[in-house]
Amino acid sequence: MAEASSVMQSITFAAWRDGTPCSSGAARRHYVTLAELLVRLGSFGLGLTWKARIDDTQHIDDTQHTVFAEMERASVGSGIGTLELLALAAPHLQAVDAVFWGYADGDLVVILREVDSTSWDVCTANEWVLCEIRRHYPDASPIPSGGWDT
Repeated sequence: MAEASSVMQSITFAAWRDGTPCSSGAARRHYVTLAELLVRLGSFGLGLTWKARIDDTQHIDDTQHTVFAEMERASVGSGIGTLELLALAAPHLQAVDAVFWGYADGDLVVILREVDSTSWDVCTANEWVLCEIRRHYPDASPIPSGGWDT
């Protein structure tokens, strides 16, 4: 795994993906969830602790509202571990707007931002993470410097 440089870089990609065709021949749409992104971080993400801010005011599903509130509560203080966050995230949960800050030994190392249920932004100085995101989401493109407040 490549070492992190000291400069944070940001990339963005579409959250909705065309999937494999179903029996009718139409392509299935797939939403990239937080759970999927956490898995994409691989061993880099396993030892991280997370802080979360989730704008769930647009959610009408009480179950999602409860889970998002629990994520935010669990991330207060020293944060929530990746496996605990992954267990809460579940593969089906989709927020509208959310930010997840990942820390290693108290240092911010990655930010995952879900934007309006249409895209994900990833900000990190770790080149391996950026390459891995680009590999899985080829439409990922750079966010110009200064285009995102971390």
